[in-house]
Amino acid sequence: MSERIGKTSRDVYDVWFFLKQRFPMNKEIVESRSGLSFKTQVQKCIVQLEKMNNRNILDGVGELLTTSQKDWAKAKFQAETIALLKLRLESTGRGNENKA
Repeated sequence: MSERIGKTSRDVYDVWFFLKQRFPMNKEIVESRSGLSFKTQVQKCIVQLEKMNNRNILDGVGELLTTSQKDWAKAKFQAETIALLKLRLESTGRGNENKA
């Protein structure tokens, strides 16, 4: 997601979906791919999302959503993804993170 943020929101949507469904993250893959610690990489994603212009939140995803889903995405998608990432960070800090 962090590599393509701002170009397409499809990756952000995928992250939101996996977090919402409580899929585990493989910390080793995240760390080897990013070259950063898991915590640092997730924090980087949070900062990127916070800076993302909400006007472009549907880029690459909008055509897949219904009108009501688009309304939800415009109102809550960005904030909910950030909140889910923060929750995942908290659970990782408590040693509750699983591997996929």
